[in-house]
Amino acid sequence: MMNVLVVSTTFIPSVLLCGHCQLEYLEKQGKLNYKFSISHFINKRNVEWADIIVFLRSDSDIDAYVSKIAKKAGKKLIYVMDDDLLNVPDYLSSSPYYLLPSTQHNIRTIMSNCDTFLTPSPVLLEKYGPSFKYKYNIAEPSLNRINRKEENKKVKIGFAGSIDRAHDLNEILEEAITQIADKYGDSIEIEVMGARPDFVDKLGLKYLPYQDGYDAYTAYMAKCNWDIGLAPMPLSDFHRCKYFNKYVEYASFGIAGIYTNCEPYIYGIRDRENGLLVNNTTEEWVKAISELIENEELRKKISAECLREANEIYALDVLADDYLEKITTDFVKAENSHIPGLGFAKFIIFFKRVFRKVKEQGLGFPSWFVKKIGKKIEDRNEFIKDNRNKEKLKDIISKQKTMFVIAPMFDDSDNKYNQRVKRVDEYFSDCFKIYFSGEDRIAEHLKVDIIDDKHATIICNSFDILQAEEVLDLIGKCHNCLIHSVIRFMRDKISNDMYRVFDLPDTKVYWDSHGMIPEEYHEASNFHTEKITADIEKIFYEKADVLICENEEQKEHFIRKYGDREIEFIII
Repeated sequence: MMNVLVVSTTFIPSVLLCGHCQLEYLEKQGKLNYKFSISHFINKRNVEWADIIVFLRSDSDIDAYVSKIAKKAGKKLIYVMDDDLLNVPDYLSSSPYYLLPSTQHNIRTIMSNCDTFLTPSPVLLEKYGPSFKYKYNIAEPSLNRINRKEENKKVKIGFAGSIDRAHDLNEILEEAITQIADKYGDSIEIEVMGARPDFVDKLGLKYLPYQDGYDAYTAYMAKCNWDIGLAPMPLSDFHRCKYFNKYVEYASFGIAGIYTNCEPYIYGIRDRENGLLVNNTTEEWVKAISELIENEELRKKISAECLREANEIYALDVLADDYLEKITTDFVKAENSHIPGLGFAKFIIFFKRVFRKVKEQGLGFPSWFVKKIGKKIEDRNEFIKDNRNKEKLKDIISKQKTMFVIAPMFDDSDNKYNQRVKRVDEYFSDCFKIYFSGEDRIAEHLKVDIIDDKHATIICNSFDILQAEEVLDLIGKCHNCLIHSVIRFMRDKISNDMYRVFDLPDTKVYWDSHGMIPEEYHEASNFHTEKITADIEKIFYEKADVLICENEEQKEHFIRKYGDREIEFIII
């Protein structure tokens, strides 16, 4: 079976959607072996193990070096790009980095060593594809989607995008949104997520903060339940190279979208069938928004078509097989996979970076260096604090009853799932609780944060399977593990080790089935319902020591469906 390694400078939604989720799915289907590595942490073993290496938006000097030695060893190398990284406009926050000659050189070097080019953008395929032996378009999948659209009392209009999009919204939509707000008043609701253009505060619109992490973002989108989604796009060479991922996102939640009539949206939107296409004029935006507000039949027709496409055309199983076919074109396993050590190379690269910074910063280098040292000291202090917290946690575990909780730390928001976690937390008031989170994508070690005298959080890198052993060891020391449903924990690699919790000696496993079927118990999280399978529910019911239900009816549901067994039931 072939081994596939994805390398990227960081883990962002582009990395998730342009390779990680497809390859992880294929691994679960038994079609390949898969690993993910942040560039900074890549090692000799990773590279030697891999038959195919996918450089996903890679741009660092270590990526460039790895591409050279991997090519020499006969590995199949693939470059994936979903933005024109060689032509980032200077008004974007990332431009200072991408416009550096060193970054540009690294990208070109990696691309020159790859024989296959993958991109979701037809424009990028035409622009860079001819330099590769093989070139293909790929599509980004719809991962978290709803099965049906809920009715709103008022028509809800929204925009979701990164903080960099504020400039675009001010330029394209300010006057149109002002007119719409004035025209419809309290009969509609307008929300803006992520970006915060000037008109949000001027018009008193509802602002929703940027969500860090794709699962958190899609969960928030599901909760918003917008009827109309806005997707303005500037008419620039850089933006025409993008993918119509905003359509896939909106379609996943049955949102009838309005899109700028330009590349990339013209490749995915059929006007008045699965969205509306408009030119970037105030008149056309006002007309389109008004029509979808007033024409409920058209809005619902578009919404239904969006959900159909999200579930059929952009389904992960369909797109994963397509991805596999394209990365394995003309694949031949290398006979000699020996790779030189990376330690010395990383050492040399470090000094090259220092000299490059001296040249780039000029007279400003001393102040830059002082800031850099200050950041290192700050990081070191955090590391020391973290280790002290670990020792404190060990002391707590040894002296009192402790429960390890696999669930997001509850907060005070009006979210049904968070409130459920809080109620269960209060029920086990005699326990010190350790909450598990895998949100920090580049954590080198487990981080511990003592919240108060009753709670702690553990943060690890979800994509470093080695840290699963530390997590399992900690659970074993607690002797009590509470699992809240599984709806947030079944995708990342470390989550696959959750089943090993049942095999830990002297460990009592509590399972709070909130979030599982029957359907009425997971309405607040119905975007995940397709991932909540009967097999998972059956395994948890058969293996858990204690089953926590919300009422007697739910308890009877499990007994009726899977049979009676020796298991303790708790109603909370």
